[in-house]
Amino acid sequence: VPGKADFPRSSIDELTDFAISEGAKGMAWIAWREDGEIYSILDKYFTEELMRELLEAVGAKPGDFILFSADQLKVVRQVSGAIRLHLADMLDLRTPGELNFSFVVDFPMFEYSEEEGRYVAQHHPFTMPKTEDLQYLETEPERVGSQAYDLVLNGTELGSGSIRIHDRDIQARIFRQLGLSEEAIRDRFGFLLDAFRFGTPPHGGFALGLDRLVMLLAGAPSLREVIAFPKLSNASDPLTDAPSTVDQLQLDELHIALAADVAAGGGVLSDKKDAPAAKTFDLRHLEQLSSLMLTESERASMQAEIETLIDFADQMADLDTTGAEATRSMIREEHIFQGEEREPSLSQTDALANAAESEDGAFVVPAAVEQEL
Repeated sequence: VPGKADFPRSSIDELTDFAISEGAKGMAWIAWREDGEIYSILDKYFTEELMRELLEAVGAKPGDFILFSADQLKVVRQVSGAIRLHLADMLDLRTPGELNFSFVVDFPMFEYSEEEGRYVAQHHPFTMPKTEDLQYLETEPERVGSQAYDLVLNGTELGSGSIRIHDRDIQARIFRQLGLSEEAIRDRFGFLLDAFRFGTPPHGGFALGLDRLVMLLAGAPSLREVIAFPKLSNASDPLTDAPSTVDQLQLDELHIALAADVAAGGGVLSDKKDAPAAKTFDLRHLEQLSSLMLTESERASMQAEIETLIDFADQMADLDTTGAEATRSMIREEHIFQGEEREPSLSQTDALANAAESEDGAFVVPAAVEQEL
């Protein structure tokens, strides 16, 4: 902190308490006074030569106050970033009314979880890694960046988005790096990998958080000030007094069973063979959900059809399919999957060759509706 070697002890204690509240075990500091004296709690740990090297490394000058932390990288980043913002408020460094926008684009693809003892996706496992980092995916996952981006205004995230994975092989490699077995990948995400074989186009997205934007525009100190019915820190709602106790009738209407009732065998079927599924199918409940009103004859007819379908499904479930190849489609599939070798796509010039009109590398489409401005 330039020129603040004269921080009073009360300010240093305040910064220390704040650092601890953000996850630090304490706060290390050095006051390099104008007369050249170095005053610090680290005197008994650092030699004078090492202290000088440290001050030179951070670009400090006489009169400056230096703060730093030592811990795991994630903790250091959290604490240091929070202290920087806290100092800005303490020293009135923020300019009221000034809007500073920035895009954060250097997000890591993975982060190491000490609890799970493995790498996990920092955002989600469907974000496309940066192309130049794919070479490190199996060997140095911590070096892999992701094609994710956040829009930030005055330190507050306004919105976020990412380019999604559209390549089957890359997606499978990500799953393996997250520790999923081939069987788990097939069971949990087989549908996605199969869909990629049809040739998924590159795609991505971005979304703004409207409530945060309104908060900043209104100059409000927190989201609670701009949300119509904010909830408390424990997720309770003061307006509706939710969550509150519900009676059994309400649970029955929504077909919800409490875990304690299930464990005690409170009438919930645990085995599909305990009773025919069609007998327990509540057609009237389906009518309510679908906003339909059936006559008695229509209801009886539909109930019979449902029973027929469920009986057929039960018969299919009882068939021995050992050794039978899974069927994806009843229609013969030809020439619909991407090949192992990717053919180069059209150049932009070739793609626009037959366009009636083009501009800035895109087709120009006449307006369907004319508007007066």
